[in-house]
Amino acid sequence: MPETISMVAFQNGDKEAFNHIFNMFYKRVCFFAAGIVNEDGAEDIVQDAFVKLWERRRGFDSLNAVKAFLYLTTKNSCINTYKHQKVIDKFPSFQVEVAEESNIIYRLIEAEVLEEVQQAVQQLPQSYRKVIYLSYFQGLSNQETADYLNVSINTVKTQKVRSLRILREILRHSPTALVLLMHKIL
Repeated sequence: MPETISMVAFQNGDKEAFNHIFNMFYKRVCFFAAGIVNEDGAEDIVQDAFVKLWERRRGFDSLNAVKAFLYLTTKNSCINTYKHQKVIDKFPSFQVEVAEESNIIYRLIEAEVLEEVQQAVQQLPQSYRKVIYLSYFQGLSNQETADYLNVSINTVKTQKVRSLRILREILRHSPTALVLLMHKIL
């Protein structure tokens, strides 16, 4: 669905256009929020942000405006939740620390880049995806991965090398995504 068509449909209350936008941004905004508040609270905050987006849908003319709104709304709600939790926890000084702005910016960038990496991993052949997921995202050793997949350890090693070559090629346009991928691997 081209951006102009989806934005017009979205502004007019088309639920399919909303679902398209929701699917495009939900995971990455949840990841962003989970870096500031706990994971359960993050999902509630993000869902509230999407409700606010729906209520104000007529004011958005681009996906970039939608994305900015979602991140800003989520950030503000997370900070409010964080402040509230600090008060509840009754720190001795009763001073509420605001989540550091640099941490928030870092989480925003990380969420966007991680989405790029996940999309690149989805382009791998299924057997390669399984090896990458088990090895790097689940932290299994080569032997544990081989045992889990019922293949030889050499198959795992070969598929990892080939996967990384493919991922480097897919992500060559995004040095930040490459750095995150290498950080995840190392």
